[in-house]
Amino acid sequence: MSTHLQPVLIGVDDSPATGAAVRAGMEEARRLDAWVRLVHVVPDRLGLVQVGRSVGRRLTERGSALLERVAGDARLLAPDIEVETQLRWGAVATQLAEAAAEAAVLYVGRDGPLLERPLEGTAGAGAAARASCPVVSVPVAWSSQTVPGDVVVAMKSPGSALELLADAFAEAVTRRARVVVLHSWRLPGVYDDIIVSRVAPEEATRGSAEAIDALLRESRLSYPDVDVAVRIVHDRPVPALVAASRSADLLVLVRRPHGVGLGTLGGTGRAVLRGAECPVRVIPPAR
Repeated sequence: MSTHLQPVLIGVDDSPATGAAVRAGMEEARRLDAWVRLVHVVPDRLGLVQVGRSVGRRLTERGSALLERVAGDARLLAPDIEVETQLRWGAVATQLAEAAAEAAVLYVGRDGPLLERPLEGTAGAGAAARASCPVVSVPVAWSSQTVPGDVVVAMKSPGSALELLADAFAEAVTRRARVVVLHSWRLPGVYDDIIVSRVAPEEATRGSAEAIDALLRESRLSYPDVDVAVRIVHDRPVPALVAASRSADLLVLVRRPHGVGLGTLGGTGRAVLRGAECPVRVIPPAR
């Protein structure tokens, strides 16, 4: 019997990426000693037109069958984990974000940057941009590693650094992994050559390293057994993070604060979601 009051929520559809999301979500449920809720969203509109009752009934029957099939696969993966299902109707991103209000974490799958699937592209990124809990986007080719990889933290600015680091260190503990704090910097092309030609990039990053060390002080005290590495690279954020994802177990980033809401997922975050080769965990900023 699970001891975690909140479920691990897994958004499912008929794409190959659903299998990766289910595998990753079930592993998360085992780490948290939590139960699992599988959610599938049935479309309720045909463009601008509301789906009629007859067609809607058929769509619902198809969605229910898909959901039960995935639930059967999930129970075979982990017979000891409680799995329940929920069918919802409407826009996928909106419905997943609403369902996630009761969840510890939401898992979604993604096929890749060139394919359009319900939980990939705008819907998956949309859920990651508005959910009140962390959202983990899992690439279709992902499989858990026998040897733990790194938990990579995408450090952009000190504004949301404390909650970002707290989340990453907690993940590292459950995964028995190392935390790698990655900060990338590069000035626009017309200015960057001044730094490269007149100042050694290593010297230019010294201030960032000192600032990150100061931000890490609290996490290091709270998690003394977690190994930590700081990596500062002279590159644009997206290629730097995608490159780091190739050897990571998890990539953690935080939505940037925006007004009084739950923040927003900017262009960098969306690009990383499309290109990362490991699961990407997007956490909301502190309110």
